[in-house]
Amino acid sequence: MMTPHPRNARIKGEPQQPNRFIFGDAVDAAGLEATEYLVHTAAPAFVCRLVGNDFTEFAGRDADAFASALLFDADANRSVYVCNRGLRLFDFVFTGDIPTAARLQAICDEAMSTYQRLHEAYAEREVGPRPREMRQGPTEPLPPAERSLAIRTLREAARAAALDPMHRAGFAAQVQQALMGGDQAVFTEAQLSLLAEPAARALLVNSARDAIAFPEVVRADGTVVSFELWALPFAFSRAQGGVWWHFPLLERLETPLADALDVPEKAILWISPTLFTVDMLNERACQNLMHLASVMDAGCDFAPLDPASSRATYEAARKTQDPQLVISWLPFLVERGALPIDQARQLSRKALDAVMPLVQQAIGAEMEYGEAELFAPLPWWESLSAGVRAWNRKRLGLTVALIASKVGGLQDLEAVAEYQPELQGYEVGLKVRGSEELLARSPWLMVPDVAPDKDATWKDLCDCLREADIPLSETIVKLH
Repeated sequence: MMTPHPRNARIKGEPQQPNRFIFGDAVDAAGLEATEYLVHTAAPAFVCRLVGNDFTEFAGRDADAFASALLFDADANRSVYVCNRGLRLFDFVFTGDIPTAARLQAICDEAMSTYQRLHEAYAEREVGPRPREMRQGPTEPLPPAERSLAIRTLREAARAAALDPMHRAGFAAQVQQALMGGDQAVFTEAQLSLLAEPAARALLVNSARDAIAFPEVVRADGTVVSFELWALPFAFSRAQGGVWWHFPLLERLETPLADALDVPEKAILWISPTLFTVDMLNERACQNLMHLASVMDAGCDFAPLDPASSRATYEAARKTQDPQLVISWLPFLVERGALPIDQARQLSRKALDAVMPLVQQAIGAEMEYGEAELFAPLPWWESLSAGVRAWNRKRLGLTVALIASKVGGLQDLEAVAEYQPELQGYEVGLKVRGSEELLARSPWLMVPDVAPDKDATWKDLCDCLREADIPLSETIVKLH
């Protein structure tokens, strides 16, 4: 607790001494001075001016190694320190004993070394964090016979775990191993083969979701760290084609995000500099997220795609004019139990206010974008669902509003939806009742998942259009 200081009290010195060398600017009546200042706080204490671009001649001026000299300017009656780094110190004002020329030159040499390190630190801060190693998960498909065996083994394990709770402890490890393998078809085919057995399939799918949402990392020393996977949904527009996904400056979000969410000081919160779009998540059915925690715990960045070829593709696509709206997610890991969901919801506005400027700066440093919107942080699967649901409604709502303004209202509108496998969702067409001509189309995406739920997506679309009182029908594509 602080109390008012009596006016006649003796001021107590601080126990922590200031840095030995302090550099800085100063202002006078005309504004910022043309020179910097150097303050030497230890004995012999002094203040002097510092300038660059100095080419005063002295014996070591052309030496490759560092060289300096303390010269005396007879005309100005003052001592001057120069070095072959183009720096000059002058106007020395001493407090206490005045050192010898050799001692002053040695101190100034140390000051120049410190000054160089200071500017290197400035440059590093401006450039951003140092590049980290980028790692990909395995993507090698199994030979057909091995794949069939792996699918059958996982399917039978799910059946056994659904019938006997004793098998469930080992079953979780089997699911995790299947997800971490290089062949995504193993889990996908296993869960599809259990469509007629809802209990076993639900156990398999929920085990996979838990393995991704609550990863555990075994470190080299044998310790186990348990995490929770969260995300910030991030929506933005682009006038160009292509979307880039790796943004090193996102690392700067970790401290302000942890502070805003009141994460305990010693608890881990790591944000991934890799942005995930719907297409990237759908490409491997979210399975490659199993590698995210171990890669980040090793101090590396996760690469869902090959960085070199992905960058080349992006650079080619960004030269085209292709207006698009993108929904994506910024994942982050929190030590398990460090962020209760109620606390996160209560502090979500504070968190968004703290990190949105940093997100915009990080994304803008690597990719041009237009408008952007950041949504509240949520646990991974809730974040995917909330982001896609909000995005679907926003896209369809804008389309309906534009059409309604042209035809004079919603009363004559109807919708026709057709499932598009390549879209991983439905294409919704809007038209006037009784007409065959579609006035506009809008996508309605499925929520990315290890087992995307087409029925849930259709129900959500029906509920949305029912609220708007717009009739909906489905077009079934017939293959001849």
